[in-house]
Amino acid sequence: MPVPAHLRKKIARRQILRYAARLLQFVLTLGLMGWFFYNFFGLDLVTVNQEMALAGQVTKRDVNRQHFNWYLNHDESTRYDFWSFEPGDAATDQLVTADSLDFMKDVRGGFQYYKTLGFYLEKGARLRKEANSPLITVVQDHRVTRWKYRP
Repeated sequence: MPVPAHLRKKIARRQILRYAARLLQFVLTLGLMGWFFYNFFGLDLVTVNQEMALAGQVTKRDVNRQHFNWYLNHDESTRYDFWSFEPGDAATDQLVTADSLDFMKDVRGGFQYYKTLGFYLEKGARLRKEANSPLITVVQDHRVTRWKYRP
């Protein structure tokens, strides 16, 4: 028994809508998975190393899974990681040690962790680093400190 023309159109419309819904579901699932991996794995995180040049002011600090990240020059599309820098000269080392002693007495944690630029930076600090140089200069609270890249 042949199917009437108006029923064939209804069946065809249902099939088209079903496939369109499946395609939309697939695209939305891929988009949500991409967004999740982008945020979870920190793909927008820039680890500052010896090769890159950098200049700017810290405008925001963010804590992600007990790890500090910074935003420079009011640009919130890129996060920066400064944990690979340690005091670059004796004056910076003494200053950081004096600043962190009170905190160390309360926390009783590892001393090396608190002697990194990642822990020392605060909002408002000005940073300057030349390309292919291991040193970064930080002006914070009217004090100038120099930090050295440690791979």
